Amino acid sequence: MIVLDTNVVSEAMKPEPHPSVRTWLNDQAAETLYLSSVTLAELLFGIAALPAGKRKDMLEQALDGLMGLFRDRVLPFDIDAARRYAELAVTAKIGGRGFPTPDGYIAAIAASRGFIVASRDTAPYEAAGVTVINPWEG
Repeated sequence: MIVLDTNVVSEAMKPEPHPSVRTWLNDQAAETLYLSSVTLAELLFGIAALPAGKRKDMLEQALDGLMGLFRDRVLPFDIDAARRYAELAVTAKIGGRGFPTPDGYIAAIAASRGFIVASRDTAPYEAAGVTVINPWEG
């Protein structure tokens, strides 16, 4: 099972996604792909912060469709993820590494369920000790 990082979802929402990302997503079984509540929050914020216009309208429609597709595959930041986040953050700190909070939350959500993460920005997930794949390197 794979948790899609925000950058993968954002790329997929573009009118012309990167060919490697499009191919990678098409090659995955839909039921193996998940979103995190953190990614939804980041996307909702990003769209809400845009000025009114065609781009904002298009992205709102795309996100509504995406939420419909993933309705039963949105993973929350729950108690297990919170505990896993603390473990990952301490381990990274002891190792002299770190990761941004949103990526840490996504890593913890994935790790608490034994899932991997798909992201262009692999360094935070590697620092957290979570298996990560980069769809841009297809």
